[in-house]
Amino acid sequence: MRQIEITVRLVEKVEEAVAKLESMGFRKIREGDIDDIYLANSTLEIKKENISEILKHSVLLRRITINDEEVKKITYKNKELDANGDVIAEQKINLDYEDLDKAEQLFKCLGLYNLVEVKYHFSTYEKDGKEFSIHEVENLGTVMEYENNEDFTGKSTEEIKVVKIKMQQEIRDCGISITDEYDVKKALELIIKKYCL
Repeated sequence: MRQIEITVRLVEKVEEAVAKLESMGFRKIREGDIDDIYLANSTLEIKKENISEILKHSVLLRRITINDEEVKKITYKNKELDANGDVIAEQKINLDYEDLDKAEQLFKCLGLYNLVEVKYHFSTYEKDGKEFSIHEVENLGTVMEYENNEDFTGKSTEEIKVVKIKMQQEIRDCGISITDEYDVKKALELIIKKYCL
């Protein structure tokens, strides 16, 4: 199954966005914290031009904490990028794994290194099957993620872009102030900050 999502940058306070969602009938269904460690091939030199490609071949060690319960996963995100580097679609492969420290040691023995760590608190709001998730990202700011659960297999890049722009408008229709971006890449922006590219 080929899914799409958008990630937009909020230009208002989280409390204001939440109040607008709640006034539209959205209710909070999930809240927690995510800590992602991206591991990448140590032989690649990091440049602005190749960060998306490096991330495409990265492995994530993911810790998700919801209601004091921690879930640990090894995740690979196969992102399809267009010519501009925008994400067209992605498929995720998740493996539950309790000992992420040993997993990290194993991957380091295989030539991977800690590229970047992305930590954020999330709150997910739902109405009529539509979910908006607000991410307060450490050292970056606040973004909102909106996943479309339809299957986009066989859809063209242009068809997907039209849907993403419509999804962006659905967020604006809730009165939420966002930038024109619909593909904010948390890891990419943090890599640029970390390596001063």
